Amino acid sequence: MRDSSRPCASRWAIVGIAFLSALAALSGCLFQPDPIAVLASSVVSGPAPLTIDFDLSYSTHPKGRPLTYALDFGDGSDPAAGTEFGIIVRHTYEEGGVYEAILTVTDDDGRQATASLTITVSAEGPEEGIEVGTTAPDFTAPTTDGGEFTLSDARGQVVLLDFWGAWCTPCKKSLPHLAELLATYGEDGVIGVLISTDTAEQDSIDFLAQNGFTDFVSVWEPGGRFTPLAELYGVLSGGSVGIPHTFVLDRQGVIRWVGHPLDLLPTIVESFL
Repeated sequence: MRDSSRPCASRWAIVGIAFLSALAALSGCLFQPDPIAVLASSVVSGPAPLTIDFDLSYSTHPKGRPLTYALDFGDGSDPAAGTEFGIIVRHTYEEGGVYEAILTVTDDDGRQATASLTITVSAEGPEEGIEVGTTAPDFTAPTTDGGEFTLSDARGQVVLLDFWGAWCTPCKKSLPHLAELLATYGEDGVIGVLISTDTAEQDSIDFLAQNGFTDFVSVWEPGGRFTPLAELYGVLSGGSVGIPHTFVLDRQGVIRWVGHPLDLLPTIVESFL
């Protein structure tokens, strides 16, 4: 006897698939992206009174929808608000302390995004550390051209500090991106410092020379993957942070961005200039 239930089951399966496909398509049509909030400033620390120029111009909406903003300076003063993002909002912190400025961006559908900056009002600046908002640990180390490099000597410049190794394939793939950023913004005061984790110094020298990466400051010290600098910056030594790994320091030596170098967008660098 023929099983007459199978054609019916097949028809229901087809109807079910069609329904799910239509629902998925409808969900895609209904999806509304959130706005993007970016709060930038070239200065985030200094003695009181400290005037900060907050740059809102990197905030946007993926669909170009109208936006409003509210900027809370974190010091108890009245927030700033408006609809014009191509401006600088200037604020002066009169007293010493650590403040968190928070930008809230809202689109015409009520969707919001936030961004923040830690402002340290102190003659000494932020405490030393390897997290965003702290002062990068200072060091002096030999360079592969026979000289030496001291990080604090680079104050006044934006520093792209990258841990890499010629033994590391992802590192070698990311260097062209860093080289392009350096070529684009070098005249604006951006420098690139490569911290090698190669066991042999010559490996670093050969790879950089063969590929034309000659505009970087190239640092090498004995120890390979466990050099004192890798230990100092928590890279590779504990096994939790691999390479390539990049720190971006502003002109005051404060760490403003940390991550994989390929995630370092030009607009991020521009926001520190």
